[in-house]
Amino acid sequence: MVGVALGIVIYPCIETPNDIINSDWTAFATGAQLVVHDPSRLYDLDAQRAVEFQVTGGRTLITLGIKGVLPFLAPAWVAVIAVPFDLFGTNVGGRLWILFGLACLALGAYLAVRPRPPSEMLPVFASVPTALMMLNAQLDGMVALGIGAAIALWSRPYFAGIALGLTLMKPQLVLPLGVALLISRQWSVLAGWATAGVLLWASVAVLNPRWVLEWLAPTGSTVTSGSREVDLPHLGTLLPASLQLYAVAALTLLTVAGVVIVARRCRNGLKGQAAILVAGGVLAAPHALPADLVLVGLALAVWGKARWHDWVLLSVGAAVAAFVPAPWPALAGVLLVGWLIVRISGWLPAQAPASAG
Repeated sequence: MVGVALGIVIYPCIETPNDIINSDWTAFATGAQLVVHDPSRLYDLDAQRAVEFQVTGGRTLITLGIKGVLPFLAPAWVAVIAVPFDLFGTNVGGRLWILFGLACLALGAYLAVRPRPPSEMLPVFASVPTALMMLNAQLDGMVALGIGAAIALWSRPYFAGIALGLTLMKPQLVLPLGVALLISRQWSVLAGWATAGVLLWASVAVLNPRWVLEWLAPTGSTVTSGSREVDLPHLGTLLPASLQLYAVAALTLLTVAGVVIVARRCRNGLKGQAAILVAGGVLAAPHALPADLVLVGLALAVWGKARWHDWVLLSVGAAVAAFVPAPWPALAGVLLVGWLIVRISGWLPAQAPASAG
């Protein structure tokens, strides 16, 4: 596993410039340039197309997103965070962005497993979901750092909530966690989380006060029947177009409620409950990709009782979801995460000890 983890860290340093351009870094770099030079058009796809052409140096992307571009559809504060990386240029900045995400994941996993040995974070890092996160230059490392830091700071609830602000890089992945904190009346944690959210919002509101409204409209374009999702709500896109939005919303609400109920009835204590809420966030998200399964790996590390076959299943399931055509990734993701949640819940009967013969 050490060798795999080392390979994941080395690869961003040696991959070709075309690999960098064809990752999601292109979208983040586009957002970084727009938030500095034209924040009022941050979510304007025509403006993004013009800037993205400059980011790629005129090269055509292998995988086209929406209207011929990899669109920037993340919360606006992600663009602000990407600005210092973009200053190094597309090639170097993209590599630094990927390494930063991997460092965040490693630190988040380390904080999540403390005070257990640091070696218990290794299966999270040396997994297929982490490789997918690296190849796609995704944001999950920052989300993992927010969760790990919150666990480490749980005895200081307000600061734990501040740490959870990092999960707002991909807020759709932490819906069950937010609902669980509300139900359990963790007001200090929620206050810290809200404080972090306000600070993040203000970092962009000074440039474009209307960015939230401009962001909400295009986010729905990511939920399509052809997208490679691993979440249960995505199955709603298999219905007729007139029903898809309502089906995705209903499935999201039902899945969030189901995950919270399972977490409350978990037989494996607070760690098991936290693990279910983290893994269930991927299952219940209205938009979750194979790279987001890295948070399921983090959940297994938080639980602390995962066996080797659980980690193998996670990597195999992530590889299947990454390569099979839609809608099979959603079916693979739902079965994978659902099974692991059942494992974490403690509902499965314990294995009888082997006889002494």
